Amino acid sequence: MTASPLACASEGGGELPFAAKPGGGLETASPLAVAAILLAAALLPQAAFGTGADDALSLAKGRAEAVYGGRLTFESGGSVVLRSSSAEYSSGFRLLPPPGKTAFDLSSGRYLAADLENLAGHQQRLCLQIKDASGDAYASLALDPGEKATLKLQLPHRTIYSFPSGAKGVKTLDTAAITNIAFLVVWPYEGQFSGLLHFRVSNVRLVGEPDWSRGVAASGYLPFVDKFGQFAHGTWKDKVRSYEDLRADLAAERAALRPAPDSWDEYGGWAAGPQLEATGNFRTEKVDGKWWLVTPSGHLFYSLGINVVKVDSDAPDGRLHPSWYESRAQASMAFPTWNLQEKFGKADFQAAYRDFVLRRLDSWGINTIGNWSDGDITKLSRKPYAIVAVSKPSGLPYLSSGFYDTLDETFAGKMRDAVAAAFAAEGSALAHAAADPMCIGFFIDNELSFPSDSAYFEPYFKTCKEALAAAAPGKLYLGCRFKGLRNSDALWNAAARWCDVISVNSYVSSVAVFGEGAYAAPAFDKPVLHSEFHFGTMHRGMFSPGLCPVGDQCERGRSYRRVVEGALRHPLFVGSHWFQYRDQPLVGRGDGENYQIGFVDVCDRPYPKLAEAARAVAETMYETRYHSAP
Repeated sequence: MTASPLACASEGGGELPFAAKPGGGLETASPLAVAAILLAAALLPQAAFGTGADDALSLAKGRAEAVYGGRLTFESGGSVVLRSSSAEYSSGFRLLPPPGKTAFDLSSGRYLAADLENLAGHQQRLCLQIKDASGDAYASLALDPGEKATLKLQLPHRTIYSFPSGAKGVKTLDTAAITNIAFLVVWPYEGQFSGLLHFRVSNVRLVGEPDWSRGVAASGYLPFVDKFGQFAHGTWKDKVRSYEDLRADLAAERAALRPAPDSWDEYGGWAAGPQLEATGNFRTEKVDGKWWLVTPSGHLFYSLGINVVKVDSDAPDGRLHPSWYESRAQASMAFPTWNLQEKFGKADFQAAYRDFVLRRLDSWGINTIGNWSDGDITKLSRKPYAIVAVSKPSGLPYLSSGFYDTLDETFAGKMRDAVAAAFAAEGSALAHAAADPMCIGFFIDNELSFPSDSAYFEPYFKTCKEALAAAAPGKLYLGCRFKGLRNSDALWNAAARWCDVISVNSYVSSVAVFGEGAYAAPAFDKPVLHSEFHFGTMHRGMFSPGLCPVGDQCERGRSYRRVVEGALRHPLFVGSHWFQYRDQPLVGRGDGENYQIGFVDVCDRPYPKLAEAARAVAETMYETRYHSAP
């Protein structure tokens, strides 16, 4: 049988990653590809799985088993209730293959889906993971108490998404031989407590038909990057096909842009909220049991930011693989720059684009320019921003592990000198920021690997705090952007003693229960900035959904709302910064990351569902945080 499609208005369900033309669309493939596609289709089972106890994806007793501390209750009607007090990486449950089988055959669906219901009294998250002999794929979501939603995972069929050796493409699985299907928690951070996980899971099923039109024969795969930087093969609703499309985009979006929410002050703070002391700089204050940033004019401020707000970034070197590109290969395949030149109709578009971006951020409800952003944008002093001062500067003593040797007698002086030199550069973004009221504060470093010996912690944070205080008096020290929320008490406490705000990059669907128990503060009491998070898909021809995959563009928007709203209700969080402004290059940046994680794509076209979600959060975030229980 054919499963019914999952509904998602506009871009979400209607725009699938490599959508066929109306009517089935094999006409987009080459003759060789068509032959290969039809042969593969003929060899696949034609029925999607149902939901009964005898079906391949049954949740009946004996067909699902708890793992790593999970506990299952089997209900009439085919659903199960999952409980666990542990959020360890594999806590949850897994499905068992049908009797007599060693694997699941998922090759006849576009998505694997399941219905979830949050039975807990707090926001919680769950992941659906599949594995074959070569690797895994997963998708996750977060639900508020009592909320129901469908978790779906786009199936990366090897029979469809294969690509020739030496090229780039989707990471595929043998979906006819899936050895494991599991519901669990990934990237754990939560402390153990009763009721941590409490979900009802039902109706595990395949949804939709595989998109056979996406198949491309190996002989016709190259080149696979078109002149706009998009995937050359296949079609989708928002694919740019001409320079006229780009120019039309600019006129249409300019007409649709909105001002920032009416309740904001000139910094994006809560003008309608309580008036606190105005110091001329951003600062922190605990109000009614919850930490806040406070604007220079004395208003409460929650930092909604986007990282890497740049004209262009991470351009690949086309000379390494000239056969990949329809365009002439160059040292810098700067597709965003080339597209923006056409969009704005001039080579020197940068000033006009920066103004456009700032108006865009207002319209999306974004009040902060996050880290790694263009200094020429922050120097305009039109919107608050956070900026890195130095990151792993050269000339300092280091351990063999890569962390600083903070016990070396030269460390403190050399770190202070490195910070001072960075701020001393005339005309630099840092020199401007040191005296700019729009500057919230500064990071030092990013995602360090700390040693197990806690003796190194205190000298590190103390030195960084003192170095910034000397270079930029009155500005906030925003920490080192921890890699994840799971850190030792010794590390958290050392950071809390010296950081004004502790920053954490954490790619999870919810931070609502960060701490020892639901809504309980950890051992320290200091404001926390969620300095990186994102959600991605394989839409618009992209090859990878990033570190926190979700099912579609609707789910990207809903997941954005859930993770930010969970942080808004938590007493410690003072900001949420998305990573990043634009999708990464289709062929990958220097380290290979090629994620569909932007607010805009390579052609500067926004993802409407994500932008709408950000605006919706911004409209109510101050009331949400101020009136929630600490």
